[in-house]
Amino acid sequence: MDDITQQIEELKLEIEKLREEIKNIPPHKHCVNCGISIPPDKDFCSKKCEEEWNRMVKKKKNITYFWLLLMGILLLILLVTSGGL
Repeated sequence: MDDITQQIEELKLEIEKLREEIKNIPPHKHCVNCGISIPPDKDFCSKKCEEEWNRMVKKKKNITYFWLLLMGILLLILLVTSGGL
């Protein structure tokens, strides 16, 4: 039982050290694209990262629109061939 008490006390000390380290971290956030630390008033670390992010978002939108269009066409074909229209 004494060993457990000692381990608890050591953990409490470690937690306190971590709390002190967290207090020393300046306010910041991370680049939306690459994740590096940046000032809190920015969203991207560079123009390059912003452009990469915008390209990726545009590509994902286009893929989504393509699949929606494909599903719509397949649904229309299904309705026509089953005599629904």
